[in-house]
Amino acid sequence: MIWGSERTIAWLLAATLTAGIAAAEPSPQEKETARKLVKAGRAKKQAGDTKGALEDFKAAHALMGVPTTGLELGKAQIEAKQWVEARDTLLGVARSTPTPGESPLFSKARAEAKALAKELEPKIPQLALELENAPEGVRIQVDGVDVSSAAVGSPLAQNPGTWVVRATLDGREVTAQVELVEGQLKKLSLDLSKLAAPRAPAKPRADANGGGTSPWVYVGFGVAGAGVLVGSVSGALALSKASAVKDDCVDDRCPPSTHDDIDSGRSWGTVSTVSFIVAAVGAGVGGYALFSSKPADKTRVEAWVAPASAGVRGRF
Repeated sequence: MIWGSERTIAWLLAATLTAGIAAAEPSPQEKETARKLVKAGRAKKQAGDTKGALEDFKAAHALMGVPTTGLELGKAQIEAKQWVEARDTLLGVARSTPTPGESPLFSKARAEAKALAKELEPKIPQLALELENAPEGVRIQVDGVDVSSAAVGSPLAQNPGTWVVRATLDGREVTAQVELVEGQLKKLSLDLSKLAAPRAPAKPRADANGGGTSPWVYVGFGVAGAGVLVGSVSGALALSKASAVKDDCVDDRCPPSTHDDIDSGRSWGTVSTVSFIVAAVGAGVGGYALFSSKPADKTRVEAWVAPASAGVRGRF
């Protein structure tokens, strides 16, 4: 934004002033410029142009730095809802040191500024930020203005209106919007756990026996091998028992002395049959696991064999 020569001169001179009070006596040209700015500001204020009036009073006070221009600026800031800035301006006017031979208007302006500052103090809203799970190095801003870590948790004086609170860290952010009204102490709690650095995904553990091969491969084929072995042995025993009583039986009729061997042979035959079934199941599990990409976790499978039965048991 490009200003006219009067405002440009005023803002350049603002850098040489402290606490809103002129460091040196303004020249006649500066005084005349300030008078015109005050006059223009009052006209804009009366016409409802609060923003334009505020700019004129800022320029006039930066140029003159006297209690009267400071009072005008403070009043314009109040109308613009810049209450925090207004109170700071008014306190600067009220605390300015009188000089010998100054205008009586300056003393009157100080008294009025002091009264306005006191009246304004309880109206200024306050915002207390409560940060939960805040990681180290997080940056807190209220409408783009940084909030120091020392100020977090303490009531921050803010102007009335809608404010955006933003917490940022390494490109991640958490935002919240808060509405502040006159005289309010607003507490805003922010959970900043989302700002913590994301954890790297866990690397899949390679199987100790097969470089990532599913344990089911070994379980399945192991059970199959055990089933074949048990089935073969029990089948051989069943055949042996049958051969032992074959010569004593005539027309499928066997004497009582052979009954124990017959029952034992039948039991071993059953074990053999079940064992070969278990072997087939184990081979199927192992083959499926070998060609499947789905990993198994905490698998425990074992074969069992009893004199009259056999099978597979475990946790899946």
